[in-house]
Amino acid sequence: MSKKIILGDGLTEIKGGIGPDWANFPVYGATVDGLAPAKEPPGKNPQKYKPVMPGTIFYNPMRILIGSVAFVAENDAPGITSPDYVVFRGNEGCIDSLWFYYWLRSPIGHECVLSLARGAVRERMLFNRLAEAEVRLPDFDVQQEFANRLRIAQSEINSIKAAIALQLRDIKSLPHRIVAASFGA
Repeated sequence: MSKKIILGDGLTEIKGGIGPDWANFPVYGATVDGLAPAKEPPGKNPQKYKPVMPGTIFYNPMRILIGSVAFVAENDAPGITSPDYVVFRGNEGCIDSLWFYYWLRSPIGHECVLSLARGAVRERMLFNRLAEAEVRLPDFDVQQEFANRLRIAQSEINSIKAAIALQLRDIKSLPHRIVAASFGA
């Protein structure tokens, strides 16, 4: 089953800054590939950086249209992100955060974002625009089932990536090994 909901009824924005403990957390950014270390350290007011804990979704409102959206998974360290970013989570029993992250990055989510983004020079989407959207979503238990499948798939993908990284490291060292072998080393 599915139902239409106003996203603001199923999502909670995280607005407050992390406070004086900001230096205890890694700084994250949102890219088209998802969660990534921030390119720059915190600015003038690091205490205003927003907490991004496991289960939160965040995005750069000026880059949402190109897919700069991130999700902090259970195995990711809690961190902080720019106070300019939109940070939120799904409400228990209504929207599963992991499922919604993938929905937001899907063609359906992208179309929703396109319909909500506003701006005269550069389109952006703040949380209040997202919260106003009325969308059809599957029931929470269906979302959770898919989220659990996604977690299993992500674990398998991470194992494959690790194996590929080892093979690439061996391939990159091949020219050095060939040169060393030519000298009888």
